Amino acid sequence: MRFIAFFISFSCSFLAFSQSPTANFAMSASQLCQGECITLTNNSTGNPINFEWTFQNGTPESYNGSNPGPVCFNTPGTYTITLTVSNTFGSNQTAQTVNVGATPTVVATLSDTVNGAYVEIDDTTIAMYEEAYLYASGTPPGGNMIWYPSGVISDSLSPLANDSLIVTPFYDTYYVAAYTTPEGCTSYDTILVSVWFQDTLATDSLLVGVNVSLPNSFSPNGDGQNDLFRVLTNVDADQNFSNGFYEGGAIVEVDFRIYDRYGQMVFRTTDPHEGWDGNYKNKPVNPATYSYLLEYRLIDGVSKLLKGNVTLFR
Repeated sequence: MRFIAFFISFSCSFLAFSQSPTANFAMSASQLCQGECITLTNNSTGNPINFEWTFQNGTPESYNGSNPGPVCFNTPGTYTITLTVSNTFGSNQTAQTVNVGATPTVVATLSDTVNGAYVEIDDTTIAMYEEAYLYASGTPPGGNMIWYPSGVISDSLSPLANDSLIVTPFYDTYYVAAYTTPEGCTSYDTILVSVWFQDTLATDSLLVGVNVSLPNSFSPNGDGQNDLFRVLTNVDADQNFSNGFYEGGAIVEVDFRIYDRYGQMVFRTTDPHEGWDGNYKNKPVNPATYSYLLEYRLIDGVSKLLKGNVTLFR
C-alpha cells in the first residue's frame, strides 16, 4: 500500500510538470496618454521556460524574458501586447490591448468682449479694480477646461461659457489653463495678467492713498467684535478678508511683532492675513499695554516701518 501511495504521488507530480504552460500577465494601466509608459507583470503558470513579448508600436517592440521593463507608447491609438510562453511540453499565448490617448493642445489668451464675442487683445496689463477676460481653447474637442490662478490646484476656478474666465487680480498673477481630454490626457498653457498698482482709490469722490494702520486697542473675548489685533488698510476697511487678497491687494509682505512690557516677544507673523488673538504659548495673556513693530512692503515695492502700542482688554 505504501508503494501504491508513493506511485500515485509521483505520477501526479510528474503530470504537473509535464504539461503545457498557460500565459497570463497584468498591466499597470490599460489607458495611457501619448508618451507615457506602463509596467507588465508576468503571471503565467505551468512552469514556462521561455517568454516572448511583443509590443505593437511600443518602445521597445519586443522582449525575451519573464518580466520586461517599462514599455512606452509615443503614438495615439489602440495597440496589442502579446505574451507567448513555452516549455518542452508545448506553448501558450495571450494578448491584451492598451489605449493611448493623444496629447491635447491648449492656448490661453487675454481677451476682451466685442459685440458679444471674445476677441484677443495684445495688452496684458490692467489697473487695480479692473477686470481681465481670459479665454482658452483646447483640441481635440470634447474635453474639460479648468483654470488655476498661479498654478495652485486647490484654488481651481471653473470657466464660464466658451472656456472663458473673468478675473480681477490685485497683483501680477499667472493663470494656468488645464485642458483634459475624455481619455484623461492633460495639457497646460499659462498667461500672465500684469496689474498696474494704483496708489489711490475713489472714496466719497476724493482720491486718497492706501493707508496702513493698526488699532490702538482690542478685546479678544470671543464675542466676534475686535477679537484680533491685525493690520488694517483702507483698501479693505470692512475687514472682509475672505476675498483672498492680501489686505485688498496693497500689502504683499509683513514682519509683524508684538512685545510685552518686559521686552518678551509674545507674537510674530509674516502672513498679512494673520492677527494676534491675545494668547502666548496657547494661554491668554493679562490685560495690559503691548508694543508692536510692523515692517511691510506694498506691491509697488515701497517698504515702511510702523511702531506703536496697543491695549488689550478682556
